[in-house]
Amino acid sequence: MEKINRYFNIPYVLRRIIRTADLSIFLSECRICGNLLVLDNENIICSECRASLIMTDDSCCRICSCPLGNDADICGKCLVDPPPFQKHLSFTPYKGLIKKLILLYKYGQVEGLKHLFTSLLLELYKEKCNRKIDAIIPVPQDRGRKREFSPIMEITELMSNNLKIEHLSDVLVKVKKTVPQAGLGKSRRLKNLDGAFKLQNPVRLEGKTVLLIDDVYTTGTTVRKCAGLLRRFAAEVVVMTLART
Repeated sequence: MEKINRYFNIPYVLRRIIRTADLSIFLSECRICGNLLVLDNENIICSECRASLIMTDDSCCRICSCPLGNDADICGKCLVDPPPFQKHLSFTPYKGLIKKLILLYKYGQVEGLKHLFTSLLLELYKEKCNRKIDAIIPVPQDRGRKREFSPIMEITELMSNNLKIEHLSDVLVKVKKTVPQAGLGKSRRLKNLDGAFKLQNPVRLEGKTVLLIDDVYTTGTTVRKCAGLLRRFAAEVVVMTLART
C-alpha cells in the first residue's frame, strides 16, 4: 500500500481514506461494540471493552460471595445451610458485558474467548485466593452435548498450565444428561441434578485442596452438588466462577 502511495503521489487525505477502507476489509471487528481490532493484543474484543471488565469488590458473603446489604459477613443461607465448599470467588456480577461474552463463548462457539476468561480467573485467583491449591477441577458438562469444545475444560487447562497446578479433568464426571438449570425452581434444580455427577478414582483427591471452576454461579446448586462429592475425599474445596447472579 505504501509503495502505491509513493508511486502515484496520492494526497494525504485520500491516503487516509484508502487506509481506512483497507482496514475495514482486512481487520476484524470487536464482537461487542464493532470497533476495528487494530492493536496487536486485540482479539475478538477491543481493548476498550477489555478494560471495562473490572473485578468487583462489593460487600458480599465471605463464603458464597452473594451480595450483602448489611454489616454481616455471612449470608443467612450459609448460616442456615452451610455449603460443602470453603469459599466461592467470582469475578463480577452476571450482567452486561460479561454476560454477553459468556453466552458468546458457550453458545456462539467463540473458542478464542477462553484466553480472555482465563486471564480474568487468574487475576481473581492471584488477588483473592489465599489458599494453597493442589488441583484444579472443571465442573463437567453433558457428554452428549453438541459442542466442538468443552468451555470450562478449555479454561481449566490453561489455568493449570499457567499456575503449574495439577489438572484433574477426569475425576469428576457427569453421567446423566440434564436440562439447563436456568429457569428452574429450587426443588426442580435439586431433582434435576440428582445422580448427575460421580467421582472416578477419587483416591487422587485425598488430602488435597481443590479449586472447582464453573462459568456462572446462580443459586449454587450445581457447585454444591459437585463440591459435596469432592469433599468426601478432598481436604477443602474452593469454588471459582467468572460471574454470579
